Amino acid sequence: MSQAQIHPRDLIAGLQKGLALMQLFSEEQPRLSVPQAARLSGLTPSAVRRFLLTLVHEGFAESDGRQYWLTAKALRIGQAYVDSAQLPRMLRPVVEQVARTTQEHVAVGLRDGDDIVHVVRSRYSHIASLSIRPGSRAPLYCTASGRVWLAQLPEAELADYFARVPRRQLTPHTRTDEAAIRAELAQIAAQGYALVDQEYEVGMRVLAVPLYGRGGRLQATLSITTHASRLSLEEMRLRYLLPLYEAQALLRPVLD
Repeated sequence: MSQAQIHPRDLIAGLQKGLALMQLFSEEQPRLSVPQAARLSGLTPSAVRRFLLTLVHEGFAESDGRQYWLTAKALRIGQAYVDSAQLPRMLRPVVEQVARTTQEHVAVGLRDGDDIVHVVRSRYSHIASLSIRPGSRAPLYCTASGRVWLAQLPEAELADYFARVPRRQLTPHTRTDEAAIRAELAQIAAQGYALVDQEYEVGMRVLAVPLYGRGGRLQATLSITTHASRLSLEEMRLRYLLPLYEAQALLRPVLD
């Protein structure tokens, strides 16, 4: 769905800043002081303090007087998407069908800024991976679903992405060289799928295809994740591309 043009005068700056402040909390930064949050957000310490105290008052955060952290109530925001969005409910039956056919873990990913976010995952899974839980985020550059999205970008947007995003060596297999990733993206665009070997998580191989809407626009990605010990890359491609392509064709008429 295309985003409507919104005039700046119709925006509530306080809400924008409050939401941005909540997104500063992460696995690396589970607790933040006012000075830390001010430095990361670019807001003044006094403004940050008021925002954080408001979150505490509303039950979305707690504080010991020096540091602040989110509470379980913050999950309500993400759960509201899961409960109300049509896309996850629409894709769920097909995801489960592919999982039954392949006996592998299947997930749907959406691009959110510079990350891929999994919004649906199959109930069947023989793997234990934090990277595929619902709501989990992963970088675009080193994931199969992420590379499918990057392969669709116009050159100007792709150049901006590489200039903006630092590429970390997450595993011994992670590609970080821009030229090498660009070569991979060109191949993905030509062949119509991405196959990534342990670049985001050691022991995990992932095969992903794009999900297009009726208008031909990329809407999501459909991926299969398996242990590297179960199948070689070639075996994975030969066994699982057909079920993924069948699901791709099945979903195209119902995606806007």
